[in-house]
Amino acid sequence: MGPIIALFWFTLRQTLLTRKIWMALALLAGPSVLTLVVRNVDSPLVNVESLWKFYHALVQFLLIMVIVPLVCMVHGTGLIGAEVEGHTLVHLITRRMRRSTVLLVKFISTAFALAVLCDLAIVALHLSTFLGQDMPTLLAGSPGYADWSPGHDLVCYLAMIPVGVVGFLAVFTAIGMFTAQPLALSAFYLIVVEIVIGNIPIGARVYSLLHPLRVTMVGAMPRLTHLFYQSEMSAELRQQLYPEGATGLPTLFVIVLIALALSSLLVTRRELMPRKVSRE
Repeated sequence: MGPIIALFWFTLRQTLLTRKIWMALALLAGPSVLTLVVRNVDSPLVNVESLWKFYHALVQFLLIMVIVPLVCMVHGTGLIGAEVEGHTLVHLITRRMRRSTVLLVKFISTAFALAVLCDLAIVALHLSTFLGQDMPTLLAGSPGYADWSPGHDLVCYLAMIPVGVVGFLAVFTAIGMFTAQPLALSAFYLIVVEIVIGNIPIGARVYSLLHPLRVTMVGAMPRLTHLFYQSEMSAELRQQLYPEGATGLPTLFVIVLIALALSSLLVTRRELMPRKVSRE
């Protein structure tokens, strides 16, 4: 148990102290900076409806759809690469730790670090959006949003964003173990599956990882359907995509389980060469 705990804390430090973390921090700070710029330059957030749309659109279509997957892609595709490149994988294995154990411990540690950073990003975005807003007055003047609680939405996001981090990190870890050129394949997956297919008004969007995440968030925040419904959708398709009271957590659990099982199998059987890692 001692080597596992040591590897967990080593990976945590490795994740937070490498150069890659600066890019992650810059990306995660982006929505908050954008919000502050909008509020100070144009100040369009003068009513509850525009405030709601602006906040949730930033969270859903910038933070969760683009930034969180990008951060997970950068760290997931090279999850085991640092140990291969630094020739420390052999040392870890000789301490009676299997390759799969090393991979899973590093995954858990990295997921924990990224989940904390992503939750801090949503807190920063929430504060930059609502700090200084006279919410009681705004809500009183908008009967259609009288039941909206920004604090409730923040709690929902704080719970769901780490789930998204685990899902995306698992998928990109599997891609990283599957090919010697993981960044190209990961970028293709992110753009084609998550951004394109995951947002066009067809039933195929259920095959994106974002979909079960959104289904769960819609269950907790039903008004989010206003963001995800499109005029081209039939009523039948809308009900199929976002059934009332549904949750996507079982689907997300299965995706993570399959991705980690595949990664564990590949890391055990694949020949890991430092020169292959260095080309990335």
